[in-house]
Amino acid sequence: MVLIPGGTFEMGIDKADLEQLVEMGRGVPHMSELHAYWWFGDEIPRHTVKIDSFYIDIYEVTNRQFRQFVQQTGYQAEGDWQKYAQKHRMDHPVVNVTWNDAKAYAEWAGKRLPTEEEWEYAAKGGKAVKWFPWGDSPDPARANYRHQGESFWAGVVRLIGLRKMGTKPVGSYEPNGFGLYDMCGNVSEWCENVYKPYPDGPQEDEIYTGHGLFKKSQKPMYGKAIRGGNWQSPNAVFVRITHRNEAVSSHFSNDLGFRCASSVSPHAFGALPPRSFKNSK
Repeated sequence: MVLIPGGTFEMGIDKADLEQLVEMGRGVPHMSELHAYWWFGDEIPRHTVKIDSFYIDIYEVTNRQFRQFVQQTGYQAEGDWQKYAQKHRMDHPVVNVTWNDAKAYAEWAGKRLPTEEEWEYAAKGGKAVKWFPWGDSPDPARANYRHQGESFWAGVVRLIGLRKMGTKPVGSYEPNGFGLYDMCGNVSEWCENVYKPYPDGPQEDEIYTGHGLFKKSQKPMYGKAIRGGNWQSPNAVFVRITHRNEAVSSHFSNDLGFRCASSVSPHAFGALPPRSFKNSK
């Protein structure tokens, strides 16, 4: 783990930033101003957040680490994590784990999951960057995601399993300013908190459009927050530092993993001794 010094930062985006996202997302089918508001409106507004110092894992949790947890505790995972945990993939990030699985591992390790605020703060690497850990221009050489050189439909082929899954060993790309690897790309990551709209931002059932607010038809889900793009993100616009996603705690997929965090103060939330348990979730 690495110590992330506390401080304040600007979290999220402004409504005016959505025009840049439309341009960045060129090549994604049906990308338009309306779709940008639909996909990224939950990142609005930019707001100041104060962060206490905390620790966070340098790498995403690997298949080897999760296997050790299961072997030592007898934990029965909800997700089918072993499907992509072959011997030659031990140093790849564990995937097909639910939020509950990630939480159980973190508690066993004496850690916790990072909050959305901590995750975004850490992803910036202590730099005044807006979109990516390395700067504000997409660069497929710096992260594992499906970039403009691969067609959208080629990614669909991968998504439905007709091509090998595309995670890479953790640490395959350069770290950010805090020495953290894969803060965008490789796999998306579970966060501790429930996904909710930002204060003063559009609510879950509404999005901004160029003509004001537009009501969505679906009910709010308010699952667990997910951060970071992944190996099958269809464009750099989906691997940005500020991009948000969510899923119910029982969800698992082959592009979703996690890393752990820990509070600085002894015995604070998440700073717990390792657990030893059987068949516990």
